[in-house]
Amino acid sequence: MNYFDQTQTGRSVWWSWIFGTWVAMIIWVLGQTILIESLMSIAGQIDPELGADYEKNSEVMLAESVSGHFKALVNSATLIAIASIVGVIVTLIVSNQNLKTALNHDVFGESQKSYNSVTTILATLTVIAIVISIGLFNQSNRLLDMTGSMDIMNRAMGLSPLTYGLFLLTFPVGCFGLYLVQKSIHRRSIISLHTSAKKIKWWRIFEGFVVSWIVLGSLLLVLSKLGIIDIRLIFSSDIFWGFALTSLLLIPLQSGTEEIVFRGYFNQAFTHIFKNKWVAFAITSFAFMALHLSNPEALEGAASGTLPIVMSGYFFFGFAMCLLVWLDDGLETAIGVHAGNNCFAAIIVNYEGSVLPTPSIFMATPDAVKDAIVTIIYLAIIVAIIWWRRGGPSVSNDTQSIVDA
Repeated sequence: MNYFDQTQTGRSVWWSWIFGTWVAMIIWVLGQTILIESLMSIAGQIDPELGADYEKNSEVMLAESVSGHFKALVNSATLIAIASIVGVIVTLIVSNQNLKTALNHDVFGESQKSYNSVTTILATLTVIAIVISIGLFNQSNRLLDMTGSMDIMNRAMGLSPLTYGLFLLTFPVGCFGLYLVQKSIHRRSIISLHTSAKKIKWWRIFEGFVVSWIVLGSLLLVLSKLGIIDIRLIFSSDIFWGFALTSLLLIPLQSGTEEIVFRGYFNQAFTHIFKNKWVAFAITSFAFMALHLSNPEALEGAASGTLPIVMSGYFFFGFAMCLLVWLDDGLETAIGVHAGNNCFAAIIVNYEGSVLPTPSIFMATPDAVKDAIVTIIYLAIIVAIIWWRRGGPSVSNDTQSIVDA
């Protein structure tokens, strides 16, 4: 069974993916909130001026949130979100009970359809509640000016390896939620979210990491020597090593989480639903691109009119990682390449206005057009190397054999 066929086992009905995403999102938001509060508390102690700015910004946001319209939106969204959680629990209980009844009493055919109809109705009502609550939360967020908060967060991350590390840990919290979903809602093993093999091939993660560093290092060295890109030395041993060690330890968790969510969970979901991995790859790559719309370079691109060019790099990166999953029959190499890419940026060559404000060895000046071209070349080389290393996709993984679950 190939990686995308893993959904043939367990619960893979359409509503299970929506339930899973919703539950994992709630767990991620709760965990993220706790970690960020801890991060800002520590940052305030390190830099009292930053702490004062954070307090002022909190007061401004609190003042914005006392409006009747905002309160009505948040209260409505919260009540509907609670109702949706209850709906998820009730639907899963009814679904599990129906399955037990069918197996114990041989209730199939028309009788089984009636059992399934009840579950479908409950699931549909719950999904409607989920969609409404998300819409209301998004609408309420638009009433708040988040620019100050993002700037303060970026400053806090750059204060110390500890605050930087706490930010990176907000990602694997979401991964924990997805693991819980995988076991409780989909009733599948956690390993099936990572690979089609019986165990994770850790050496492929390491291989992907090393290959990404070799390709990036070689490419940037050549381009800088040719004067195509501008890279300058900024190394400072006083602050470098703590951030570098934190990056090496925790960025793989951050990158791994993104791969598990987009190239794992969502790719399996959309491949199962549309019965076509290429459609799934396109959807998840666009979703991955959208996730980074709030990054500093995206905001700068929107202001300068180069947003489509800036964001194209994220789309192609996501699609290249999908190709690696297809070649690998699992997430291992994609996780390694993604982690290597981010660690290289945080440690070796960072760029001005980066979302990861780390003291790297070199600093590059961003250029939307050049960066997009370099990204495409880099990704093409990576995919070509892994294709050569794997001898192309395996026969089992190149054949779509998904059936209705």
